[in-house]
Amino acid sequence: MLLLLTVMLFINAIVAKISFEPYNKCNKIEKLFRNNEDCIYNPDEYLDVREKRGGQPVFLQHGLLGSSADWLMNGNNSLGFLLANNGYDVWLGNARGNTYSKGHISLPIDSRKYWNFSWHEMGTYDLPAVLYYVSNITEKPGEIIYIGHSMGTTMFFVISSTNPQAAKNVKLMVALAPVAYMTHIRSPIRYLAPFSSDFQWLARYLGINQFLPNNKIMEFLAYDCELFQIDKKICENIIFVLFGFDEKEFNQKMLPLVLKNEPAGTSTKTVVHYAQEIRNGGNFQAFDYGSDGNMIQYGTKIPPKYQINNIKRPVYMMYGENDWLASYEDVHQLSTNITNLVGLYKVELKSFNHIDFLLGKDAEQLVYQPLMKLLLNFTSN
Repeated sequence: MLLLLTVMLFINAIVAKISFEPYNKCNKIEKLFRNNEDCIYNPDEYLDVREKRGGQPVFLQHGLLGSSADWLMNGNNSLGFLLANNGYDVWLGNARGNTYSKGHISLPIDSRKYWNFSWHEMGTYDLPAVLYYVSNITEKPGEIIYIGHSMGTTMFFVISSTNPQAAKNVKLMVALAPVAYMTHIRSPIRYLAPFSSDFQWLARYLGINQFLPNNKIMEFLAYDCELFQIDKKICENIIFVLFGFDEKEFNQKMLPLVLKNEPAGTSTKTVVHYAQEIRNGGNFQAFDYGSDGNMIQYGTKIPPKYQINNIKRPVYMMYGENDWLASYEDVHQLSTNITNLVGLYKVELKSFNHIDFLLGKDAEQLVYQPLMKLLLNFTSN
């Protein structure tokens, strides 16, 4: 099952439509029963991802529970639009199992085999295929600028540590909120770590195939969210529950758009793989099938660790100090083990969190503008 690619064509037509000017989408009766925020019309709610062709190829890979829409939801200030408007040939990836990437040539979507994957398979099978595809279509092998967020960085670390030859199609890797080691994680995902080898418990409370936590688990995971008296709609969304919420950086007018697109879906195994790392001392390692299963899968009782020192492509990291999933301590540990690190950038806002890299009001100023300057050093004429 290959990663679904979406290429953006003539984005300017979409940009012209994007506006966050509030006007009402509710009729007179609906106004009586709905909040004002629910009635504000946002045309992005009705847009789909379009395609474009251009110059320097840039591949954007979203994170955990996200989709290609993540790179476009912040309107004209979204990274996807900024890159396209600056002449880049922007490609958007969709991880298997999300809204845009559920097709399969033989397996039905309700089968266990269909959902038997984590970010390991995304990194070892899907990513090599799409990087080759982009290189082939653009006829620019070795010229792809790869920008990943969250799990999108994990996928790249997997491919570049296990298959350096396939990673040669990448000219530069930019890691936004990089996730590999998970020793200091603050996300409620850590609460799942003790149960990450209890497959009966996981099936009962998280879903055996697609990641669908039941109400009891959501209430448990959302405790911190509710403790700080955050909007109920936000506390009911697993994205904010797992990654945190930054009220000052979030544009409330975007909430209907975000709720429409997030979460985009993934497998339970994908989330459990992260939880296993937490249980195993934060190690960046392959999926743990138990002693017997590991012997069958790997020939060892303990899952192998990914060899970070195998990563040879240039890597540039950007991180925030208030990131629940990619803690700055773990990011620093990762940075010291990457031999071809070209830069480590700390976002100059202490409250900046995991989701702010995509939806933050100040993401353009704090992240994208410095990033665009960096990319000029790796952009072919």
